[in-house]
Amino acid sequence: MKHLISYSVYQEPTDLSADLENRLREIRCDGIELLTSHMPVDPCWKQYAVSVHLPFASDWMAAWNGEPYEMSDLHTKYYMYGRDREDILKTVRNIIDLAAPLKPAHGVMHACNISLRELGRHNYSGSCSEVITTFCEMMNEAVSAYPGGEPPFKLVFENLWWPGLRLQNDSEYRIMEKHLEFSNWGICLDTGHLMNTLPGIYTEQDGISALLKVFDGYPEDLIDRISAMHFHYSASGKYRETFEEQEYEGGPITDFIAKTYSHITTIDQHLPFSDPACGEIIDRIRPELVIHELPGHGHSPIDDYIQQRGLLS
Repeated sequence: MKHLISYSVYQEPTDLSADLENRLREIRCDGIELLTSHMPVDPCWKQYAVSVHLPFASDWMAAWNGEPYEMSDLHTKYYMYGRDREDILKTVRNIIDLAAPLKPAHGVMHACNISLRELGRHNYSGSCSEVITTFCEMMNEAVSAYPGGEPPFKLVFENLWWPGLRLQNDSEYRIMEKHLEFSNWGICLDTGHLMNTLPGIYTEQDGISALLKVFDGYPEDLIDRISAMHFHYSASGKYRETFEEQEYEGGPITDFIAKTYSHITTIDQHLPFSDPACGEIIDRIRPELVIHELPGHGHSPIDDYIQQRGLLS
């Protein structure tokens, strides 16, 4: 098992440390999971990047289903992957191709979709089964262009609290298992995102207990398919129960997205564990890679990594 810290190409290695190689060794960190972009990756990252997190588009299904939003070309790529199916397939292949020179152990992709008009709501209209089925269709078409119909590196699909892969049980996983036509794929279980789907998560301890109960229901083949874990917690249950909904009332959709950003980050806290009981989460799943996905919230993410890593053997 390797322990990684998450970081992005929008920053520099020296932003983490002036001597990053030695600093990672000091804190018992095996490298970085690098969030990539739609541009070539600076070669300076190659010595540190063990895995990659590929760019996400929140509502790619709008364009896939022929109902794209009106927005700039740049926003289109980041929020929809493109304006139509051909655009989307080209973009997905491009983000895979841009990461391939790093030879990553895996590339994470969010297996979900959220209508941008519903970002500020308590409930969403999207069906998890429909999202997953369409996601598999899109990924099959994208990957079919590669030699042997397999991606150049393993793709691992991550759960969120939006419609799609949620991992409260094995139901959406079974859909993926049935519909994906390539074999080099796995699951990245995000602990905080799973907490965001569960009621009554008011404290770190609530989150740990709730996840262990969910894991009790996982069949062995699902556990075996989970090769990566994004490790952090969110205890936003009270906020999720009580926040006042924000309704889209027209105008540029990108303005509405900007208004909901703080709402999304309040739900999805990405906090470092402080209770040693969190180690049981990892022990139950035993993934190959544990990625400490900790943005730092105004201070160095290394500080949060040190706190969380110190709880684990």
